[in-house]
Amino acid sequence: MVKTVFLSGIAGTGMSALAGLFQEAGWRVYGSDSRFYPPVDRLLADLGVTLFQGYDAKNIPAGVDLCVIGNAIGRGNPEAEAILDRRLEYLSMAEALQRHFLQGKRSIVVAGSHGKTTTASFVAHLLDVAGLRPGFFIGGKPGNFAANYRTARGEFFVSEGDEYETAFFDRSAKFFKYRPELLLLTALEHDHLDFYATPESYLQSFRNLVNQVPGSGRIIVNHDYEMARRAVERAFTPVVFYGGAGCAGEISGLAARDGGYDFLLRVGGEARRFHSPLPGPYNAWNLAAGILLAHELGLPPGVVEKAVAGFRGVERRLTRLGEAGATAFFSDFAHHPTAIAGVLAGLADLYPGRRLVAVFEPRSWSLRRNFFQERLAPALALADEVLIKDVFEKERIPENERLSVERLAADLERLGRRARVFPGFEEIQGHLAALDPAEPRVVVLLSNGDVRGFSDWARSRCAPAGA
Repeated sequence: MVKTVFLSGIAGTGMSALAGLFQEAGWRVYGSDSRFYPPVDRLLADLGVTLFQGYDAKNIPAGVDLCVIGNAIGRGNPEAEAILDRRLEYLSMAEALQRHFLQGKRSIVVAGSHGKTTTASFVAHLLDVAGLRPGFFIGGKPGNFAANYRTARGEFFVSEGDEYETAFFDRSAKFFKYRPELLLLTALEHDHLDFYATPESYLQSFRNLVNQVPGSGRIIVNHDYEMARRAVERAFTPVVFYGGAGCAGEISGLAARDGGYDFLLRVGGEARRFHSPLPGPYNAWNLAAGILLAHELGLPPGVVEKAVAGFRGVERRLTRLGEAGATAFFSDFAHHPTAIAGVLAGLADLYPGRRLVAVFEPRSWSLRRNFFQERLAPALALADEVLIKDVFEKERIPENERLSVERLAADLERLGRRARVFPGFEEIQGHLAALDPAEPRVVVLLSNGDVRGFSDWARSRCAPAGA
């Protein structure tokens, strides 16, 4: 008999992927949300999921076998109240993933502040190239797969480990549910300040995750970040470090070539050369974590080299939109000053001599507030010119807590960069359209929000990417 699952808050990246996993596993899937945005609306429609716009107890199908409550749902939501009142079986997204898709699999978890989506996508691709048929659950769309999820046909399941809270009934981090046998810790620095008030509370969450890894497992860690080193300093599991000089997995010889990067990585005591077609130099670090994992699993070097050369990255992670005359357009899911600086440094490296223009939208929970007020200007100053869109839904944030875009622009001007604040993307597009098309430049949009309008506008001015 076909089982039925109802997902309350289905339109998020993770919940929509979970819906896909249940559908692949043969469940009948229902779900609701307040709004449905592209591309999730099309993805769910293509899956044949029964969708409800808005929350209502009547949305929950009679005889439902399982309800999954997303972390955007709180007490007082009519569906949450009905699930509790009717004593229906319910789980969080992370619990449902563990119980129905991770159980019995070798769990590979990729966690960290930056790079985890790309690293998890590469690990899934690498295992796929090796013929190991992994399952995966990733918070972005990998370029090598049709979707950001897949049920496991082999022994491995790859999860992007989210450190954010699980649900209103479970305030712990999601990644605690994934029980890693193999853990990859990428760049680690204080993030999600709404959930982790202090750096120490953030670090402790990762220390607790490290304590879940069995002694027979492995932990692969970015040595370049002090917090990552501190997270594993009391580990009972063997640790392999990657990063700068002196690591067992030392990265060196980084050089831009053919729109990507060459790099050397020490693997098992031997320096091996790789070429990645990805534009960001920081991707050498993301790939290094996966390459070292492959070595721990005993995968052949030829398979690893093929996987690196064929890895297409992740949508919205330094994605090339196209080129119009002498202007190249890119988009990136920027959410933190460190990530912004990495993206801009990479583009300056790949396009020497071109004027670099950053279009910056403060959209994430942290960027909309003034937590990073002091750090943003030095990061954005790696561009020659910064076009700042006003804070997303700024009226919802008290002025004393809000990022001051005017102060940010003034700080950039003091650093010798041109900077200007705009009320919206239409005004920014008008400004860009008026620039001399013959002047060589690179324009990169930095936002973690829905930027389809800007991306479509940029593509409409360009020859197709790769043309």
